[in-house]
Amino acid sequence: MSYLRYGLNALGRAVDLDYFADGHRGGAIISGSCLCREEPVDDGVAHAIAQGINRQWLGTPLCADFPDEEARPELTQRVVEAMLANISGLRQVGHNVILPTLALKAFRHDPDAVTSARIDGICRLAAAFTVTEVPPSASGPSIPDPGEATAFAEFVLREFIDCSERFLGRGQGWSGHLLTYARALLDLHELGLQRVADQALDGFATYVRRIRMGPQGSDKERPEHPPKSIMPLQADYWKQRAGDWSLGHVLKYPYGYYGLQRHVTRADLIARCEAVSYRIF
Repeated sequence: MSYLRYGLNALGRAVDLDYFADGHRGGAIISGSCLCREEPVDDGVAHAIAQGINRQWLGTPLCADFPDEEARPELTQRVVEAMLANISGLRQVGHNVILPTLALKAFRHDPDAVTSARIDGICRLAAAFTVTEVPPSASGPSIPDPGEATAFAEFVLREFIDCSERFLGRGQGWSGHLLTYARALLDLHELGLQRVADQALDGFATYVRRIRMGPQGSDKERPEHPPKSIMPLQADYWKQRAGDWSLGHVLKYPYGYYGLQRHVTRADLIARCEAVSYRIF
């Protein structure tokens, strides 16, 4: 079975286990697989990521296969409809967009996995995320259209740099999820789902407003990652990340980061991002 299929199994089952934590894990498996497919990773990276996924999740009920059913690729439209029905506002840092988008991308590569049971679980997952209230501001951020990938990616990576500075000592969850949320909007465009991406922009703009507010009472103090000279496209990086992968951010954040960086043309912006990216890695 492919790792995309394992990730789809996890996403399809997460809502019946722990929708938030197990949804993360399913998204992480798909993100890790796509990272190795799409980015110029060193020899050995794909093997190390596969070993980590095997160690963390493949022996658990989360990734167990679904009963055999006839594949029905047309059912992916139900996921699109579930996303549109649950897309207003900011919902748990954008996972109502991030995780179903990863599922749709995996289904595009593995249409035989599009079965009624998996689709039902992913649709229910899309509806599970709750709205986060963010106070309005006098003027919202002006966000480039994700259809203009370079302008959008450069905007997001500038925000990422600022966000990582703003939340020093409070963990980098906001800066990391900024990348995965933005990557989902790019993926929606690449999947031909511009309508979904357009409707998701309001929630994303709310996310940007929230991170510009800086730390709030719910943002607990957390130690920062130390600077490092090796990054996730290098095989040696994964030797030091062989411990507990928890919610799978170790895979999701690089997938978002490198997918955005690929569209950036400004060498100075890439250099600035590289100088601070260890904070999420």
